[in-house]
Amino acid sequence: MDRRMKKSWLRRALPILALLVAIDILVNVWQSYYDFRAINALAARLLDVQSSLMAGRIADQFRDVTALTSGTERLLDTGTLTDATLVNLTEALDNPLRRALIGVFDPQGEHLLASSRPGFMNEVPPLDQILASVRANPSNAVILPVAWGERGAVVVAKGHQNRAINLDAVVVIILTYERLVLDGVNLAPGTSVLLLDSEHRLVMRDPEHPTLAVGQVLREARGWAGPTTATQYASSQIDGIERLVSTRSIATRLTPDHWTVAVGYSVSDFREGFWRSTYINAAGAAVMLLMLVSGILLILHERRLQDRVERFASMVSTIVKNMPTPVAVVDHDTEQILLTNEALLADFGAVAGAGQSFSRLFANAADWSQVCTTRMDEAIPMLTRDGTRYMLVHCAQLEFGGESVASKAVLVTLVDVNSQQQMLKELRTQADLDALTGLANRRYFENAAQKAVMHARKQGSALSILALDLDLFKRVNDTYGHAAGDRVLQVVARQFEGALRSTDLGARIGGEEFTAILFDTALGQAQVIAERIRAAIQNTPIILESGEAITQTVSIGIAAYREGESDLAAAQERADAALYSAKAAGRNRVHVYVPETSAPQDAG
Repeated sequence: MDRRMKKSWLRRALPILALLVAIDILVNVWQSYYDFRAINALAARLLDVQSSLMAGRIADQFRDVTALTSGTERLLDTGTLTDATLVNLTEALDNPLRRALIGVFDPQGEHLLASSRPGFMNEVPPLDQILASVRANPSNAVILPVAWGERGAVVVAKGHQNRAINLDAVVVIILTYERLVLDGVNLAPGTSVLLLDSEHRLVMRDPEHPTLAVGQVLREARGWAGPTTATQYASSQIDGIERLVSTRSIATRLTPDHWTVAVGYSVSDFREGFWRSTYINAAGAAVMLLMLVSGILLILHERRLQDRVERFASMVSTIVKNMPTPVAVVDHDTEQILLTNEALLADFGAVAGAGQSFSRLFANAADWSQVCTTRMDEAIPMLTRDGTRYMLVHCAQLEFGGESVASKAVLVTLVDVNSQQQMLKELRTQADLDALTGLANRRYFENAAQKAVMHARKQGSALSILALDLDLFKRVNDTYGHAAGDRVLQVVARQFEGALRSTDLGARIGGEEFTAILFDTALGQAQVIAERIRAAIQNTPIILESGEAITQTVSIGIAAYREGESDLAAAQERADAALYSAKAAGRNRVHVYVPETSAPQDAG
């Protein structure tokens, strides 16, 4: 087969690639259109659910207000109206009406007949206007949004007529809507809630806006149809943000009027993910177009490159032979070495010469078949002159062809990682950590202790050891449970490790038992470090899952390694003795085991 024809496959594949790119772009356009409609519909359904939920809550509130008003009128009819009966009436209702304020006035507003809280007369804004409205039409209730405290409230007033059909009292109720409407509703970022009365006066808005006041009349915003019948797109007159809005009408029950709740979701927020994916798809299409153009350019330059390839072939051979790392070209079918370099021969000898089987270089000949067909990141044992050594083996497929015969070959590169492999093996053996605290565990500590003794002997340096035990830790488990105990251990471990130096080693060797090796540290400096640990643990509040904060103290014993001792066992026993002395002396203290007296002493 002519070499030029074999290498012009891109020319034949180019029309297919162009068709695939066109199909991909069309699919992306259709998918983007579908996603656009889907994200709008999903946002609309979410808003419909939230607005229905809020409308239902407000309707329930009006129903309960009606019941509260009727209950107060019965108290007036039976002559049992007192402050206490009003309090009992509000407390009998479910939240949030339990927190509503209620009072009963005479028609002129000169006397407060009864109230659910002292000082109620001074809390009703504007009382004169409300009473005047009731006197003008005693049979109808008055519902008025007003500014009250730091936020708005709604005042409901209804007149009471005696048997002679004369107005003898006015029932006034003050309640807030914000907690009822928003409690338990998970609003997405960019969502706003607007509650208006029948005259388009503002009752509540979340989030609040500095230009709005409760009772302010708002113009109805113009919009256009949304994904569902109950939604529309509209630009807010308040903050100028375009939102998808779902509205619900709510009957007040006490009057023939209806209120409106509107929940708006910022269009830019809920479409953010859509635009992000659209940009990614557009970028992908641009990349594919760029690749297609690149393919065309490659075809234009292919013939000129063909001539240069042959000249480079001899250069490649020279490079392989002179590379400092072991490299070989191996026949894929026969496993024979076709080309080798001096670095490979230096590592493996004559067995790596041309004509030899490359699989003989592996400790396990089957590894060659695996690395030849699969890219492996693991080191492979190889049989070198110096024995078995671990190497990374990388294979790249090459093609050497003549006019009539073509044979496949593999470029094999070896990287000696024997020292790294041994180090990794040692680290895997020794790097054992306590799963709960992240500190070294007993096994790792014992290995480190032996090395610490060897270091102290060789350098003639001081070596100290700390023994720590949490004070009254069992009470924590008994009082708060084992989960709280685990939390205490984790916080203590962080403070313990943070108070140590970078050259020290801290470990957890038992339930509430900790220890530390202080390298190149005499007893005096060890006392300073131990006191730092004790203070850090004592002064750190521990917040439990329940939210309760507790404190924990620790007792610490210190001992020094003595020259001539074969390990740290004796020093650990002396540190334990000092620890027991600290416990006996009242806990939350540091004791040092002093060699001269063979008795623990208080370091504090």
